[in-house]
Amino acid sequence: MPVLSNPDNSSPSQVSDSGADPNTSTNRPWRRHSFRVALAFGVGGVAAAAVIFYGVNDTVIDEEETITRAVASAEVRDLVEFNDLSGRMVYADVKPIVSSEDGVITDVLHSGDTIERGTVLYALNDSPTAAFYGTFPLYRKLSEGAVGEDVIVLKKNLSALGYHSFEEDDGTMIDTGFVVDNVFDDSTTEAVKRWQKDQGAEESGVVSPSDVIVLNGPAEVADVSTDVGQRVNLGTRIMDLNMLGIVDTVHYEHSGQVETLVTSGQEIASGDLLYAIDNRAVTAMISEATFDRDIEEGVKSGDDVRAVEDMLFSLGYDVKGDLEVDDVFDDVTKQAITEWQEDLGRTFDGVVVNGIISLGDLIVFAPGTVAGSITDYEDGTIASGSVLWSSSTETAARVIETSISVADQDKLAMGNVVDIEFPDGEITQGTVTSVATSTTVDPMNPEAEPTIAIELSIAQVPTSVRDFNQVNVQVKLVEHIATGATVVPVSALVATGDGNFAVEAITTTGTTFLQVRPGMFSDGWVEVTGIQPGTQVVVPS
Repeated sequence: MPVLSNPDNSSPSQVSDSGADPNTSTNRPWRRHSFRVALAFGVGGVAAAAVIFYGVNDTVIDEEETITRAVASAEVRDLVEFNDLSGRMVYADVKPIVSSEDGVITDVLHSGDTIERGTVLYALNDSPTAAFYGTFPLYRKLSEGAVGEDVIVLKKNLSALGYHSFEEDDGTMIDTGFVVDNVFDDSTTEAVKRWQKDQGAEESGVVSPSDVIVLNGPAEVADVSTDVGQRVNLGTRIMDLNMLGIVDTVHYEHSGQVETLVTSGQEIASGDLLYAIDNRAVTAMISEATFDRDIEEGVKSGDDVRAVEDMLFSLGYDVKGDLEVDDVFDDVTKQAITEWQEDLGRTFDGVVVNGIISLGDLIVFAPGTVAGSITDYEDGTIASGSVLWSSSTETAARVIETSISVADQDKLAMGNVVDIEFPDGEITQGTVTSVATSTTVDPMNPEAEPTIAIELSIAQVPTSVRDFNQVNVQVKLVEHIATGATVVPVSALVATGDGNFAVEAITTTGTTFLQVRPGMFSDGWVEVTGIQPGTQVVVPS
């Protein structure tokens, strides 16, 4: 990687100049700025100088004073010449929130507010819209009898917010039989009503799409486009959210005395024991199959049968080696289930040994599911539908947005790594992760050259800008590289008046001007030919 600045943080040494006869210098009177300093070295190498100021008519002012000038050594460096592109750092996942109907804003969050599950984002006509966590939207009106993925999202959130059960006035916790599944039943209706009451909404037991915004996880309000009292129409932008993470929950299917058997961070596998409820073991199943029936003798062939046989085979329950993993429930399948239940029953006396796998015996997970924070119930007794564990992943990634001319697009091709400079001067690396497939033109200047939008990921967000929603940055494109160049600080150059340049070099008897030819300029340094590395040159202090 080319060196962009002084790597060892060395600074030029200082030369002390005390008053002396300016005529002792043999140097030619070339001008660095509007004055010249002549040096003469005496015993010990201390330089004496008289400052000779040049006015319009080169009138000499015979005023002597003590000054200090710096000395730097010519070095060998790799110089890099950059072309800076303007860009900005933004959150990688920004979600716009728009109005789902016409009305008047009666409440709204502010920029910088944190959003968690259940947070009210805004109210339209005094009807609140809250944040739920999930990956499937509430796209329709939900009421008793509805079935679907959106029902699962609703029930997961009601449970995580504590509305799956309720407490009597005397402190008794009432188990309502609430189960987190895809069916909107009477226990769901009652849970919705309890949630609506706390929201200050009509206790209808019906959930409309305008009541909930489904997010992947927690967020922060980046910008608010409306204010209380403003009238909005369907589709009006209300706010933008910076998404900060992904959250999911897993729920108990039963009520009773519970013993949790998973650990935080454990990747769940088929056959893992999740928990025991009233000393009855509940097992994990990793499958894409749908489990909506008991697996028993006489059931029709299906993927759920195959998944059960696959689990039993992997656990070693292949009776006499003739368990065939297919989608048919036969006598061998039943025998394998029975042996598995008998083994579980030796530890958990609540297990029923009958050769039937009931829906309550298994909980199905997608491959790669990892247990997050385990819920600790102090008394060990829980209501059905309670949270078994939750998992969360921070994904508050940032990206750099910029654009480049069509002619230069190869400089920011997919996978290219470039330097990103932040306002405080800190530099980190960015990798091109997205290149637009069409060009854009500045609407304010239709004659401008078309550009291509580019997005880069960054290795690290500097601490100084970590709390900002957006930050302007410079994307540094390498234009030229001078490898192993002899360089001096730019300020060491002296114009000789004949169109050439020199440096004032330190000698054993004083200083002398050596003519040099400048090359590339970069980061306060200039490539020069005409002197050797190690040559000490004078620079303004």
